[in-house]
Parts: sequence; C-alpha cells; structure tokens
Amino acid sequence: MRGSLGGHLALVGVGVCLALLACPSLATADATHYQTLQLGERSRGMAAAYTAFAADGAAIWYNPAGLPLLEAKLLQGSLSLFQIRKIKFEGAIVTDGPDGAPQSEDFNIKSSPSLSGFAVASFALGKRKEELDDRKAWQIGVSAFSTYNDQLSGEVQVGDALGRTNSIQFLQIDRQTYIGAAVGWRALKKFLVGVSVFAAHRELKHAETVAFAFGGTQNPASGSPCPTSPTLPFCIDNAEQANRNTGFDLSAWYLTIRIGLMQLIGERWRLGLMFQPPGIRMGGKSTLRFELSDVDATMSPAPSESIFAEIERGANSPIPWILRLGTSYVISKKATAALDLQLVGPVGAGQITPDLPQLEGRANTSGVLLSTGTKRVFTWNISVGAEVRITKYLFTRFGFLTDNSGSPDRVLLGDQQQGSSLDRYGFSASFGGQKNARGLSAGITALFGKGTGNGLDFRREAFDTDTNFIEVPVTERIFVISIGGDIGQAADVVTTRLKEKKKEEEAEEAEARAEEDAAIADETDLELKAARERAKSTREEAETAQDELEALEAEKKQLENLSKEDQEAIQDATQGGIDFR
Repeated sequence: MRGSLGGHLALVGVGVCLALLACPSLATADATHYQTLQLGERSRGMAAAYTAFAADGAAIWYNPAGLPLLEAKLLQGSLSLFQIRKIKFEGAIVTDGPDGAPQSEDFNIKSSPSLSGFAVASFALGKRKEELDDRKAWQIGVSAFSTYNDQLSGEVQVGDALGRTNSIQFLQIDRQTYIGAAVGWRALKKFLVGVSVFAAHRELKHAETVAFAFGGTQNPASGSPCPTSPTLPFCIDNAEQANRNTGFDLSAWYLTIRIGLMQLIGERWRLGLMFQPPGIRMGGKSTLRFELSDVDATMSPAPSESIFAEIERGANSPIPWILRLGTSYVISKKATAALDLQLVGPVGAGQITPDLPQLEGRANTSGVLLSTGTKRVFTWNISVGAEVRITKYLFTRFGFLTDNSGSPDRVLLGDQQQGSSLDRYGFSASFGGQKNARGLSAGITALFGKGTGNGLDFRREAFDTDTNFIEVPVTERIFVISIGGDIGQAADVVTTRLKEKKKEEEAEEAEARAEEDAAIADETDLELKAARERAKSTREEAETAQDELEALEAEKKQLENLSKEDQEAIQDATQGGIDFR
C-alpha cells in the first residue's frame, strides 16, 4: 500500500477525503427537504397546513385556486430570520488517545443568521357577480420569495499522534429564490381552479481549504528548535503533505408549474389539491477553481505533484413532482383547523455539475463538503394547523409538521456523493392583530432533526484495514423567527368603506325625510302644519341653492386652472363657429 508514489498519493488523497467526510454534506441540507418552506405569517403559524385554507397571498404557492377568495386588492409581505441552526455529529471523529486508547469527539456546526423574504401582490379582474357572493371570478397575482438562504462556515481540526493539526476550512452560501405569477378562476360558486408559473433560481457558492499531513517520524536534531519543539512541521521527517483549495460557484434556473383545485363544501368545509410536475431545466452554469499540491517526503528526492484548473460546466438542481392534498374546517366563528398531506416524487441519479473531471484516488474536485448527488427518494410529510381569534382584533395560530428527508442511502465516494439523511419534525406558533383587513403578526418555528451521517475513524488500525468510514448519529435544531402581514389592501378597503358610508348617510337622510313627512301628515293643527311645510320647503330650497353654489364654485375653479393658451383656444373655437356635431 505504501510502496510507490501512486500508492502514497492515493493514500494521502484518501486521508484527505476521509477527514473531510467527517463533516456533513451541508449544501443540500434544504434541497433534500420540501416541507420547510412556509410562506407568509398565516401559513407559517399554521405549520403550512394551507392547501385547502389558502386564505391569504401564500395561496399563490400552496394552491393558486384560492386566489379568487382573497381581497380584491392585496399586498402582503413577510421576513424570516434563521436565528439559530445547529447540527451535531456525535462521535464523528475517532483518534488514538495519548495512552493508546481510542477517543472520540463530536463535530458541531452552527449557521450564520440569514434572511428569507416573501412578497405578493394580487388583484381581481372582471365584474362582480351576485351568484359569487358579489365577488369577481378572476384574480391574478405576482410573487417573489426565497425558499432557503443558508450561510455556513467553520473550521475542522484533527490532531495526530505527532502533535500536528490538520485543518479544513469551509464557507458555503446556498440560496433558492422564486419569481412567478398566478391566476385563479372561480368557475362555480363552490369550485375554483388556478395555475402558478415560477422561475426558480438556485445560487451556490462553496469554498474549501485543506492542509493535511500523514505519516513521518520526529527528528529533534541538535542546534535547532526541534529538541524543545519536536512537533514543528520541519522537525518531522518522512511525512506526506497535501494542500488543497477549492472554489465552486453554481447558478441553475428551472421552470415550475403548480396546478390547484379547491372545492367548497357547505359553509364550513374546504378541500384542496395542488400538483406540481417535475421542474423544467432552463439553463445554468458552474465554475470550478481547483488547486492541489502533494509532497511525498518518504522518498528521496521527495517527489511532488501540483495541479491547477479552472473549469466551466453546466448546472443541475432538479425539482421533483409534488402533490399536496388538504382539508380545512371552520369550527366556529373564532376557530379554524386544517390538515395537509404532501407527497414528493423521486429524482434520478446524477450530479449538480455534470462531466466534471476527477482525480483518481481522491475526493470530488468540487469539494467533499459539497453533496454533489442529485438522487432523491420518494418521501411524504404532514401538517396540522389551527387559527383562533382571541378577540375582535387579536388572533393566534399554531401547528405541527413533519419534514422528512429525500436523501437516499449515502454514497461516500464517486460522482454522486450524498450527504446526511435527517428526518425532521417541528412546531410553529404566531400571534398578531388585524383591523380593517390589515394586520401584523410575529411567529416562531422550531424544527428538530434526527438521522445518520458520515464519521471517520482516524486510528492507525482503521487505516490499516481500510475501515475509516463510520456511521454516526446526527441531530439538528432549527429555530426561525419571522414577522410579516398585510401591508396593503388599503385602496379597496377605503373605497368600499366610503361607498358603505355614503349609503348609510343616504339611508339616514331618507329615514329623516320619511319621519318628517309622517309628522306633517299627522299634524291636526292647520297653522302648525303649514309652518312645518314652509320649513321643509325652505330647507329643500337651501339645500338646492347650496348644491348650485358648490357646482358654480367648482366650475369657476376649473376655469381658473386652465392655462392662458387653453382659454385662448376655447375663445378661438367659439368665435370660429366650429361645428361639433
């Protein structure tokens, strides 16, 4: 195994690969989960049990058939702060202890806070129909949002028996955004259909730096610092060293379509269905910058190998088919409950970057902290949520959800490398207020994941028997704090309220006139009756005169606002005797 340069370099490459694979493949941590996304405060508070409820702008994602049931003019937004995300690999690194006994260490990763936003605007089209509860049959909407926006960084350090510290540093930014439009149609009073079309963009940036040494003996030569510091790098002879730098950028575009149906049953029940076919690839590009330097000091003279490359390729980030089935029930005027079932289809084996050159005996050139495989298995999830109105203006929402992973059995090496498999479950809750169809709420979502990941046995015995990889338990904690609500709807609400107020005033005036006429008719004193009639006539003449005065003042103001050129043009037209027939 150690008798040739190829064998030495292969061993170094395997050693580096093993060290790195002690960490999770984090890039697709959310690309393998499909229930985490909760758009808008209402759906988030109800744990995404929203396929049948779809009572705000998030209907554009969960079920576009619900759009015609919204306000005629709507503008909403929300912002989510991924405050805390922790991943723990228990006993992920096993090494020989100082006394020769094996020792293990946990590996912990914590993400940086990141923001994911959601915004939607929609408005109704056509004429109001009495048979549709005085609502319009068509409604369109546009939206932009992020499904996830992760930033993870850290440093892994592994010590050996000679006191050296091998290190791996990484930085990874992974985000997916959607921009799209939808239309909903209330075909019948109780039946609605809708279609959404989205452009999905995944942007991934990944960087790794590796410094790794293997083998060697201490040589504390006299006349140097080695006698007092024998673990200095130049005080260790016959060692193999590998340094590796990877920079990887990916940009992939996909087109997704969501088809929704909704059936209203009575005044309390709703049934909803949403189907998303597999995403259609629209294009993409990836760039890899790779540098590798190997030095084998076990031979004299010490051979070395240096590789540098900058390569451009295509990009893949497949989106599977998704089927959501849901129901909601209005328990009372103050409470509503909802239930969702989500089915997610499989994705075939492949790479996020196809046809990327690889080095024999070494891990992926795109970085081994990067999960490159696109294969996904069939999975399912459920959501249960409720909304309760506490007072006229205050409400609360809460729910439970599962978020099972679509990651298949892990492949530790090769061009379809898979990461950890974590199944999550979680709870959500929100609290807020609403008045005149405008509101604001804040909420929190907590997800707890459990599964398996890749660990590494660094003991000499493990290297001698090629049993370096170990399966270790992995736990994950995610806490999401969000705020959002209706920041629009004002135009329609104000217009409607003004119309209602005008109708109320006209009704009051009509009622007052009727009462006055009745009083005059019932009056038996002829002199008093004549006085009442004169008072009524005088008031009506005064109202008419006031209306004429206001009309004359408005006309005068309009004429004063006309420019001199406009007035001259009017005069010329009048004097010229233009025939406007």
